[in-house]
Amino acid sequence: MDLVPLPRPRLLALVLATAVPIAFSALSPLFLVVAASYLVGILVLVALDVRWSPQLESISVEREMEPQLSNGAPNRIRLRLSSRDPQPLELRVRDDAPVAFDIDRRVHERIVVPPRGERLVDYLARPRHRGTFHFGDVHLRMRTQLDLVERQWRVALGRDVKVYPNLLEIRRYEIAVRRGLAYDAGLRRARIPGAGTVFERLREYVEGDDPRQISWTATARRGHPISVEYETERQQRVLILLDVGRMMSSTITGLTKLDHAVNTALMLAFVAITKGDEVGLLAYADSIVAYAPSRRGKGQFRRITEELRRLEPELTEPDPRGAFAFLRQRSARRSLVVLFTDLIDEDASRALVGAITELAGNNLVLCVTLADPQVGALAQATPRTSTEQYEKVVAGEVVESRARVLAMLQRRGVHTIDVPAEQLTVATIQRYLELKRRALL
Repeated sequence: MDLVPLPRPRLLALVLATAVPIAFSALSPLFLVVAASYLVGILVLVALDVRWSPQLESISVEREMEPQLSNGAPNRIRLRLSSRDPQPLELRVRDDAPVAFDIDRRVHERIVVPPRGERLVDYLARPRHRGTFHFGDVHLRMRTQLDLVERQWRVALGRDVKVYPNLLEIRRYEIAVRRGLAYDAGLRRARIPGAGTVFERLREYVEGDDPRQISWTATARRGHPISVEYETERQQRVLILLDVGRMMSSTITGLTKLDHAVNTALMLAFVAITKGDEVGLLAYADSIVAYAPSRRGKGQFRRITEELRRLEPELTEPDPRGAFAFLRQRSARRSLVVLFTDLIDEDASRALVGAITELAGNNLVLCVTLADPQVGALAQATPRTSTEQYEKVVAGEVVESRARVLAMLQRRGVHTIDVPAEQLTVATIQRYLELKRRALL
């Protein structure tokens, strides 16, 4: 749709020039005739300028993106601008992306499309929430040949998109596995000799590997030692529990604690299903919010993905004892239970610790919490004012209280993870793989 052309400074200057004959109109009416004729000439010139400029019908725009966007991750959005005009075009482009997305650049200036060619315009969109969002139209502006006016129009490309937990991390994991790499170069998996007999991958030989694990065929092909890594053939059951109560609504690095937990839970579900394990899901606040019984296969992963996409923090106190009782009624078999929750101090966490202890009686429990780097930094900071001293004392008490609760859980046989958000997914996957290899279930 072509909107009203916008005047450019050059056109405004030409129009302002009519002030000269109008100023002399008091001497003779002929000056008014000159001014009117001059304005008519300007209008004709503008009409010719618009006609000589490229026609809007010669320009087409397409928006390309993944059908499923990832929450909290930079998703690439691509605008494909095509021109059938024999002359180059200079455009100003703005995509009407959802306001709930962090966009690295909403307006793209001086985009030159070659004659009868195309130009790609990429930008990154980082959703801050999961759910369904709407992309609007693409708005364009183009100056005419004589730079008298700027034509503006929009291309109708409105569409709804769904934002899921971080699927990009899953693709990264798949690529790493195909290339025979560790999931994260900074963390090396513990290898238990003889723990498995099913081939998993080839990798670089490192000091400490059993020489019997060297693949001489792969070593000869690549020119340096290559080890064969095996995994245990035992299939296990993994239950993912998510606390969606009010404490999970606080924000860390742009996402809620629940969003960080959901991203990690989705990655854990994918890896566990890839390993052949049964995976189930339970989300709770003061009541059960979502439940998916344990199953294997891609269909289960799709179901868990949809359940996770719909989760939102509940502004209520969670009831872990009721949730765990619900789980025990439906799952008597020993499982690896991965609980994503938040801890405060001994008093506030007493009910949670008691419920986790009961759950650990017949299960292997891994309690996953998010450490707040800002609180840690305040606890370590050197105060310069009385206010900063107060903040340091409070932050120190929070850090120490969390440490005492985590130590209490560990003494009761519960495994724990308490790391910053950027380390959460890797740390959780690494611990799951370690527990699986040690065959603790």
